[in-house]
Parts: sequence; C-alpha cells; structure tokens
Amino acid sequence: GHLSGATNFFKGDDTFRLDEEKFTVPKEGFYTTDANTDYAMSFLDEASKKHSDKPFFLYIAHNAPHYPLQAWPEDIAKYKGKFMAGWDALRIERHKRQLKMGLLDPKWKLSPRDPKVPAWDTLPEKQKKIEDLTMVVFAAMIDRVDQNIGKLMNKLKALDMDDNTLLLFLSD
Repeated sequence: GHLSGATNFFKGDDTFRLDEEKFTVPKEGFYTTDANTDYAMSFLDEASKKHSDKPFFLYIAHNAPHYPLQAWPEDIAKYKGKFMAGWDALRIERHKRQLKMGLLDPKWKLSPRDPKVPAWDTLPEKQKKIEDLTMVVFAAMIDRVDQNIGKLMNKLKALDMDDNTLLLFLSD
C-alpha cells in the first residue's frame, strides 16, 4: 500500500510499501488500483499454499476513486458523454430507478438539489463539458475498482476459498 492519500495513480510516490519495504513503481503499465489487487492476489496464492489450514487477514486499501481523478483511457471511453444530461436529470433518473428496484420506499421523495450547486441548465457549455469529464473519470475509477474486486473474487473461487471467506467492502 501507500501512506499518501492523493497520489498519482500512474506514478505513485515514495510512500509505496510492499512487506514494509519501499518499492519502485514501474515506469509503464502501473495503476495503483490494479497493483493493489495484483499484490493481494499474490498474497492469496501464498496463503493458500503455505497456510491453507489457517485463517488469513487481507486488507486492501484502494485509493480510487479519490483525487486526483485519473483513470485508464479504455475505462474513460466507456463513459464519455454519459453525463451530459446533467446532474439534475441524472438525480431524477436514479431516484426513479431506485424506486422501481424497490430500494426506496415510494413515500421517499427526491431530496432537493443542494442550493450551492447550480442548476445544470444554467452552466455554460464549456463548464458542462468540464463537469461531464469529471463525472466520466470518476465513474471510470469506480469501474476499475469493480473490475479488481471481480478479479479478487475470481481468485478466491479458483483457490476454492470463496465459501470460507468473509469479504467486507467499505468506502468512505
């Protein structure tokens, strides 16, 4: 992991540690979320071979989707333009979808937009594009976390550890 909260996702920093030792971040192909999961999967391999009869504790602190907002281009491409309807329309759409799914009680109305947040329709087009890009990259970062949790779950299944493992997923 690393001790810094807001690190460059592609370059890391000098707080990165592996088994309490500093490690050098590779020049290419590095992304903190992927690296955290890859090291975790190596740990699972080791735990399954050396200590298969003992419980283990694995803690992965993905820093995504914290700032700086940085994601792989292929993840960003999935969400380009998906938020241009604006946050007002998206809030209404999501509320309706949550009601339809039964996640919300129908008597729970959509909360009012924060008065400090301007109505989407009042923003200049340039600002809308900036806000869209911000939401796109944020979504791409969450997508990458999802991909990595999927990799981790597949690893647990491959090691036949999935039925005897408690997985807690938390976010701040």
